[in-house]
This record gives sequence, structure tokens and C-alpha cells, in this order.
Amino acid sequence: MVEFVLHALRTDPEIAVFLAIALGVFIGRIRLGSFHLGSVAGALLMGLVIGQIGLEVPTGLKSVFFVMFIYAVGFKSGPEFFGSLNRGTLKLVVLSVVLCATALGSILLMNALFHFDAGFTAGLGAGALTDTAIMGTATSAINQLAVDAAAKAQLNSHMAIAYAITYLFGTIGLIVFVGSVAPKLLGVDLKASARELELELGIAKEEDAFTVPYTRIVVRAHQVAAHGQADGLRIADFEARHPSLTVERVVRAGQVIDRDEGLTLLAGDVVGVYALREAVGTLTQWLGAEIDHSQALSFATRQADIVLTAPALAGKTLDQVKASVQGQQRLGCFINAITRQGYELPLLPHTVLRRGDVITLTGRTASIEALAHRLGRIREHSYKSDIAVHTLGMVLGSLLGLLSTHIGMIPVELGIGGGVLVAALVIGWYNSRHPEIGTLPPAAQWAFSEFGLTAFGAVVGLLAGPAAFAAMKEQGLQLLVSGAVVTVLPSLVALYVGRYVLRLHPMILFGALAGAQTEAASMNKIIEQSGSNTPVIGFTVCYAISNVLLAVCGPVIIFVVAG
Repeated sequence: MVEFVLHALRTDPEIAVFLAIALGVFIGRIRLGSFHLGSVAGALLMGLVIGQIGLEVPTGLKSVFFVMFIYAVGFKSGPEFFGSLNRGTLKLVVLSVVLCATALGSILLMNALFHFDAGFTAGLGAGALTDTAIMGTATSAINQLAVDAAAKAQLNSHMAIAYAITYLFGTIGLIVFVGSVAPKLLGVDLKASARELELELGIAKEEDAFTVPYTRIVVRAHQVAAHGQADGLRIADFEARHPSLTVERVVRAGQVIDRDEGLTLLAGDVVGVYALREAVGTLTQWLGAEIDHSQALSFATRQADIVLTAPALAGKTLDQVKASVQGQQRLGCFINAITRQGYELPLLPHTVLRRGDVITLTGRTASIEALAHRLGRIREHSYKSDIAVHTLGMVLGSLLGLLSTHIGMIPVELGIGGGVLVAALVIGWYNSRHPEIGTLPPAAQWAFSEFGLTAFGAVVGLLAGPAAFAAMKEQGLQLLVSGAVVTVLPSLVALYVGRYVLRLHPMILFGALAGAQTEAASMNKIIEQSGSNTPVIGFTVCYAISNVLLAVCGPVIIFVVAG
């Protein structure tokens, strides 16, 4: 049986690829406290183990899977990347540049100290910074080197080994640094700092129902009490006193009256209302007794995700957007959440919105549709992807990556990974403004990214071959030390530059540090400890910028070390 399996793996290497993926994902899910290895590192490690039997895996598979991953990253980051190139986010862009430049310098410094070859050096950067894109673009650069196939295979093998050795500390080290060390270095209490920033962003204005944080919407029916607060008041006047509700329907003597702001409420009327959950306890005091009334509760309602694309509203605060779209009429709509690149933003009056943000609204159907027209477009929950556009984007990006030029005597080219990333950024940005072209639903983006990167890691591990562990023994200690330096030093420099030069608020700065190293786990740690979503404000911009800058580092490392 064992011989049969080994023979199958050797003769049909695609079986080995999928086996490494499956086992790697299972291993990556195992948690030690709050830490887990992750599917990519797990697949790479399993690839290294399975690869010890000696396999001939087509090297082209590695490029195919990496293109899938880098395209998904670029498509998702496109709107945020181009949207961040403005004065309002300049400080965050600068922070990303500082961190990435320091990271590149740290990698090259470790190379100078320990005399690693180009493969070890690129893998060191990819693992210590937990950015597998470096390894992908470096692979393209290695393929362009004027060396024989055996030398290229050795460099790729060394890159996989360095990545495997440095990735563990890269992940844990960054979580510990951002979540524990950085706040202590700045003398910051996370909960107090989060509350301070929330106050700056307008949390004190809780009377504004459109922007109350952590909004949850309920529907209730109440009978207007005689001589109560609502008895004898017009709906518009009653709502002006209580911004946390809207009256959607009135049933009077069996007659259904749909919303009319000028209607005067009378004792005995049954009203159907939208209300914020925190207002439920006082609805009886404001209106009268709660009752179960099917007619009053059956008014039309809708929940929709609206993608912000209106140029006039991008860059405005939530308060300013509300004032612009609401006018004098109550909309009967409430915000459930605002997400940016899949991460929830704090629902605070002074939170700045940008193009591509997704606003989830619940409320009156007509108002939802009208708001969608003013804000941008309703995101349709379709499973269909525009495969033709995306595959063509991969083709054009690959061709772009093969173009080269010279700066003096230095040859310059993006490489296939860099070219595909640029093409995906542009297509993602264009799709955010013209959704009918280049559709790629979030689930499809995740599948492209997760499967592409995990399969890439598995193939890299398999290709490393039997020589992997010998090289690991030879360079393991130096790589561990170097990895710790490359993980911590860039974040340390960016921490002090961000706080004392750029003057960023600590909560935004901590989120930005996580984003600049493209590591969401450390941001989630800050969110958990502070009880606030405010770090997301700094995370998304830096994540988009660093995804591009770190990918570019791969070919630079290979050229400097091997050139």
C-alpha cells in the first residue's frame, strides 16, 4: 500500500500538490492559544515533508497559482490603493513607504552580515514580513537570471526553506509587537486611547440615529396612549423629539395609512416603527403599550449593501454624508455596518468614507433605493464572475511584466507577478466605478486568493526537495536571528516615525503598522484588546499600499544579491 501511494505521488505530482494543500490546511487550523499557523505556511511545510520522497513537479504550476493569488489581491486593493493617493491619507501612505523601505534595508543588511544567497534572502523577507507575494515576485526574477536550471532550482529551494524558518516568528512576533510591545513603548492604554479617538470621531453625538455606533434595527408595533407624548403630535414633530425611531405605518380604526409625515397621531392609533435596539425599553413611554399587530408590522422593508462611488461624497465624514443625502425628510434608514476591504469601520459621525466602502442599510424600501442612487450602487449578491475580463487581465498583466527597460546600466522589469498586480489594481479600481464590467464577488476573490496562495506554498515546498533539511541545518540559526530583526526593526522604526514625525493617533498607528506588514491578525489583536474598530481606519490604506511595495521588493532583492 505504501509503495502504491509513493508511486502515485511520483508519477502523478498533482496528487502530491493537493495532498500538501489538504494536510497543510488542516495543520494550519490547529490553534495554540490565539495562534495558528495558517493554511499557506502549513501547505509549504507539508510540501517540504512530502517533497523528501523526490518528486518532479512542473515548475509552471507555481507561476499559475501565484498569478491567481496576486490578481485577487490587486483586484481587492485597487479601489483603496488609488483612493488613498490623496492628501487626506498622505500620512498613512508615507508610513507604508517608511516601513517597506526599512524592511528592504533590513533584509539587505542581514544578507551583508550573513552572506545569504539570493534565495535565502528573498525567503527571509517573505517569511519575516509574512508577505508571500515577495516570494512569488522573487521567483519570477530568479527565472530571469543568467544561471543554469540547477542553480535556479537551488535558489527556489533555499527561498522556501528561509520562508518556513522565519514565518513563525514573523507571525507571532508582529502580533506581540503591535498588540503588547508598541503600546507599552508609547505608554498607551488601549481602551482609554480608543475611547479618546472615538470622541474625536464624534461618538458623543449619540442622538444622531444615522450614525450611532453598533446600530441594530428592530421593528415594533405600539398603540398610542391617550394623553401620552405622541397623542396629538404630527409624525414629523414626534420623530424630531426621538431621532432613534421612525414611524412607518399607522392603523386607525382598521384603516392602513402608510407613512405620511404630516399625519397627526391620535389615541388608539396603532403605529409600526423602526427603532434602534437601545430605544426599545422607552418606546412604551414615548408611544404607549406594545402590541402584536400584523397590519402595523407589515410595511415594506429592505436591507441592502451600497457601494460608495459618488465622487462628491467620497472623503466626507459620515455626518457630512448624512446631511447631504437626508435634507429635511426623515429617511427611515439605519446603518448596520460600513466595511472597507472586508473590515468593519467604526460607525462614528466623523469617520471618513472613501470610494469602494460598502454601507449596509436597513430601512424603508423607497429610501434605500433613493439612497443607492445618491451614494453609488447596490451591490448585487451574485455568484457569477466575469471570467473573460479577469483572465484577459492576467494575460495583459503577464505581458506587461515581461517588458523591460534600463535605468543606466540597470535592467528594470516588473516581472509577471508585478505586471499582474498592476493590471489587477486597475481592473479592481475600474470595477468599483463600473460594476457591470469585471464582476468578481467577494467569495470568488477569497477563493482565488486563498487557493492560489495555498497551492503556491504547497508547490514551493514540494520543489524544495530532499536538500531542504540539509540547507536548513546549515543556515537555520542565522535565518532565525535575521528573521527576528526583519520582523521587529521595520515596525519599530515605523512606530516612532508614525507617532512623533507624522503625529498619528496611537489607535490609527497600530492599525497602520499591521496593515503596512499586510498582517490582519495583529490588527485583530488590537481590536480585541481595545474593544474598538478604530484601528481599521489605519489598516486598510497601509495594507493596499504595502501589498504593492512589498511585491516590488522581491525582484529588487534578487537583483541586488544575485546581480
